[in-house]
Amino acid sequence: MITANKAPIVYSYKELNTLAISKGKRFLFESTVLDSAPVFSLFRETLPVAKLRGFSGIFNSTTNVILETMEAGRSFDEGVKTAQELGVAETDPTNDVEGWDAIMKICALANVIMGRPLLPGDVRREGIRGLNPATLQMARAEGRPYKLIARARVKDDGSIEASVRPEQVISSEPFGSVRGTSLAVHFELDMIPGLTVISHRPNLQSTAYGLLADCVNALRSGQ
Repeated sequence: MITANKAPIVYSYKELNTLAISKGKRFLFESTVLDSAPVFSLFRETLPVAKLRGFSGIFNSTTNVILETMEAGRSFDEGVKTAQELGVAETDPTNDVEGWDAIMKICALANVIMGRPLLPGDVRREGIRGLNPATLQMARAEGRPYKLIARARVKDDGSIEASVRPEQVISSEPFGSVRGTSLAVHFELDMIPGLTVISHRPNLQSTAYGLLADCVNALRSGQ
């Protein structure tokens, strides 16, 4: 089974993965978080015994484009239009600008890599509508631009604390360099202090490649 749809991973990952295993098959979904950039396969193939303590990421291209448009002194609506012209925003961008798309990606990563169930209602959420061009321009000038940041970490009691909200980042650090439609995720592991994966300006072909890679991996394994 192969999909680029986040919902099955968020709401039914355990059941679908168990079903696939019972049929001698694999359940693969590499394109669901960073398009073609390896995330799930990174852990499955190269970090099989690493323990993920937490992660943070820029998971939504639409909000990136809107924030950068507003940094140039243009309006929120102009930012939405720009994102739509680039083909990354839906006609109704609510899921993007209110943080729901990023939340779905947090839950997918938590369910699969952390092995802990997390649903959208468990994640604290704040969208980008409260920001204005003047605030964004000043932040960029100070070298601390705003990005919609998704975060999750495992607490001492084993539960997950997660949030999506606008945060200031440092321009010279990895998240500060994520511009346009690019996406990124930073992992904190027990054996590796930090590991960052960046998907540079992904497009529809990138998503398609992720699906193709899953197909090839399934065929190679005979499943």
